[in-house]
Amino acid sequence: MSSEKPARLVKAQFILFGVLLFVFLIWSARKCTRSTAPVAEPVAVDSLSVPPPPAPVADGVARDTIRGAQVQIVKEKISPLYVTIENLAVRTGPGQKYEIMDRLKLYDEVSFMHEVTDSLYTIKLGSQLTTTEPWVKIKTRKGREGWVYGAGVRYYKYKLEGVE
Repeated sequence: MSSEKPARLVKAQFILFGVLLFVFLIWSARKCTRSTAPVAEPVAVDSLSVPPPPAPVADGVARDTIRGAQVQIVKEKISPLYVTIENLAVRTGPGQKYEIMDRLKLYDEVSFMHEVTDSLYTIKLGSQLTTTEPWVKIKTRKGREGWVYGAGVRYYKYKLEGVE
């Protein structure tokens, strides 16, 4: 009799767990398939007249004055990178053969332009330091876009030791 009681308790636990799992799966499936954004209806536009862009307002939502629709304004995300090598060369293209257009100081902040070369390049940076990295496209604080060697920038500030 005593062994029958724990066996029933285990069965009840499995049944309870199964019911909760089933309820969760139904709830998550409904949440995943539910659309929160309204579907835009097609609008015929005269090929000779282009409506003016919607005017932005303080809450980040623009009002389209012609159709009365709301348009969400999306700002481009900028990923900051920090220079890890003093006097890092910014070049006009991805490689050492391209012209140097600027030099960056250690810990300078630049913007990652979300472009890197497909290939990795091995460059000797010092007598004891050789690295293999891609070239990275960046934008300086002066607004100039160029390419730097990947070992020269990181997402956090630190000094790459062993560079001559």
